[in-house]
Amino acid sequence: MIGQAIAPLYGGSSRKEKDVITPHSISIILFIEKYARLRPKYWDPRPSDGEIDDMEVSPAERKATCLLTVRLVQGGDLVLSELLQMLEAKSLLPFHVTSFMTALHEMYCNGIDSLLTLFDAVEKFAVQDPMRTESFPCLWTSVVGLYLRRLNLSFRRLSFSQVTSLYQRFRAYYEECYTSPPHQHTDLQMSTEESNIVDDTDSDAKMEDLMEETREEEEEVDGEGSGRRGDITACTSEVMTLSSVCDPPVAPTTTTPAPVYPLLLRHPPHPRYSHTWGGGGTSGPQHPAARAELFISQQTSLLQFNETAALSPPLLQAKIKQLVKQNPDMAEAHYLSYLNCLRVKEFSGAVHSLLRTYDGQLTPRESGRVEDQSRGFRYAAMNLAALHAHFGHKKAGLFVLKEAIRLAQEISDHVCLQHALAWLYTLSPIHKAQLMKRSMVKSCELSLSYLSSLGRLNHAKQLSYTKTAPATLLQSIVRAEALNCKHSLVSLQHGAWALRATLWANWGVSTMTSLASQLLLHLNTHHPTSPSTFYSAQPTCAAVCNIAIGLANLGDYQLAGEVLQHARQRFPPHGQHSSTWMFTQAYISLVDLLHQGRWTEAQTAITSMATTHPTEAKLRQSELLIAKGQLTEAWGMLGELRKDPEVVGELRVQVLLMESCACVAGGACAVALPLLVEALSAAQHHHLAYLAALTHLHTANVQLQLGLSREAEASITAGLGTVLTGGSVYDQARARLVEAKLLLLGVAVSLDLVHKLFSKVRAYHKVRETLYFKARLYHEVGYVEERNKCALEFRQFELQHPCQAYQLTVNSF
Repeated sequence: MIGQAIAPLYGGSSRKEKDVITPHSISIILFIEKYARLRPKYWDPRPSDGEIDDMEVSPAERKATCLLTVRLVQGGDLVLSELLQMLEAKSLLPFHVTSFMTALHEMYCNGIDSLLTLFDAVEKFAVQDPMRTESFPCLWTSVVGLYLRRLNLSFRRLSFSQVTSLYQRFRAYYEECYTSPPHQHTDLQMSTEESNIVDDTDSDAKMEDLMEETREEEEEVDGEGSGRRGDITACTSEVMTLSSVCDPPVAPTTTTPAPVYPLLLRHPPHPRYSHTWGGGGTSGPQHPAARAELFISQQTSLLQFNETAALSPPLLQAKIKQLVKQNPDMAEAHYLSYLNCLRVKEFSGAVHSLLRTYDGQLTPRESGRVEDQSRGFRYAAMNLAALHAHFGHKKAGLFVLKEAIRLAQEISDHVCLQHALAWLYTLSPIHKAQLMKRSMVKSCELSLSYLSSLGRLNHAKQLSYTKTAPATLLQSIVRAEALNCKHSLVSLQHGAWALRATLWANWGVSTMTSLASQLLLHLNTHHPTSPSTFYSAQPTCAAVCNIAIGLANLGDYQLAGEVLQHARQRFPPHGQHSSTWMFTQAYISLVDLLHQGRWTEAQTAITSMATTHPTEAKLRQSELLIAKGQLTEAWGMLGELRKDPEVVGELRVQVLLMESCACVAGGACAVALPLLVEALSAAQHHHLAYLAALTHLHTANVQLQLGLSREAEASITAGLGTVLTGGSVYDQARARLVEAKLLLLGVAVSLDLVHKLFSKVRAYHKVRETLYFKARLYHEVGYVEERNKCALEFRQFELQHPCQAYQLTVNSF
């Protein structure tokens, strides 16, 4: 399970992202500045700046402002109307909101000079001098401080024409809020965006012309000398002249933000897809192309975080086709199509979309793009290997993965190599433990926390097939969880609890299995930008199914069906995680049908299981054949399973137990004992306590058939406690039945003494009663020969000592 969930790997790139200044980021700076001038914290006494006196801010207002600031700094771009709605929804200081809106209006009216003044103040914020009233009282090492410094550095790199363009976009950003109705921007509503993308066919051509003019203008500036680009504050007089006659805002340029790839592929697309215009950018949803990019980023994030919250596969594919029709070379749209095909297991469409994603990156445009070309090749190969792994094509995946490793070694891309190593130990049939150890060590050196935690979890799962002590496995999981909590690795937090639930189930502690599954479902893992959306993936579905199986084991099939109905609603049939609850539903139905003896319907359930879990389906097929009395076919199928190299650990013990059942059903109890001894050894070797207890009970039943009552009593004592405390109702009943058989045999032995005593006093009617009870006991236990012997003895004794009719009662004392 953990090995199948390594597609979204974090830290998959060593690139350095370039910060793009947008009108939204300017609004955030103004929001921070106005709050900083209130001096709401416990700083040293400082003189007032003459505009705003120090105001008292309540703890609730301070907390709300700080949380909102962090969310704005780390979130995506918003239109101004959405930002104002967000401010209204929070319990902020009214004076702070009013001063912020006033500052926005002043910047809109005062021209570019106000923009230069703002960034002059940003440049001074790092000076922690209590006498500098014009600087921000903000630590330069804080999250906000780093954010402001990065924007300031990006702003200082802008040319004169780029600053002018940035201010024009700010004016459009401000006017859009007050001259047009508010945008209804949700993840699942794209009707307005579709019409803009499809109908506005001339917008891209106009934008290309505008970008070409800008490039020529920048080239002229560069030709006159690089000194004119160095200090934009020297152009203040010219900027003031331009700001007074500023034209209406032009259409914003299309800027490709950092796409939200699955983090295995976190690397920038080819420059041909990054339509950046200087250092400026667009505020997310202001332009159709920018809105499309925002839509792609949101849907990609939701497919990784919570597939149900994303659009349905047909609707999402229709919207992707519209995006591709407008811009066929948009790599992000093709990659979203690739993810959408994976969720419905469409191999052909997934391969086609993945190749289209990297078509542009694999075609060099300039002589200096050799490194970019190699990067595109190796990441394309790695994604193709991941695609084959998703569909179970391990040999093909290994072949492609070796090519990705070769390309990464040529360029010394250690991050790419570590991600390739994670896929290598997932696909490789040998040396898994060694590969996992190497991955953990190197990932720690490169600070790849996701890969390090993932390696620990997979290593713990791999060790569960060996004789490693449970304490060691749990310790490895705890260390992985420390990394998960430290770096907020939501998917691995769920994976750790799911793995813990699986281990407790193997060890036979059903209470801990249920507890681990419940704790997984109660984790507070909401989406960073959508508090109502919580992480939901394969571990979550597995936890729900664990609870359903636990209820079915207790005989509450109706409650188990209701839990599975919840899983069906949470993970639709077209989703990539639906196979988990489908298998669980088939498994519960099969167990119920086998108990009722409905063989035809049970065969249908087994056929349903075979689509996702063929080995488990073969095991259950052999159980059905034994129940129907077809022992030869069952024995042949179990022999094939024993030869399967993937049948290890728990599955191997179950196969051995099923073979012993086939022997007992055929009357070869002596042949079953060696199989049970092998099963017990394997269960104890892998610390499978529950299966070891079941093996003891199977052994006790065989020993009773062979007349080894004393040995059977020892076997029952060894396994009865574990089954009664953590087993299913069916297993508990079977255990008590074996115990009752042993007790009945003990009673039968006691009846031999009763027979002798009654014979000594010539109480012949009581002798007949004793023989009758003895025959009944042997009949209930299943000892046919002993029962027939008692019946013959009763008949002979009745011929020798006939009795009166009133003496035939068996209820008198």
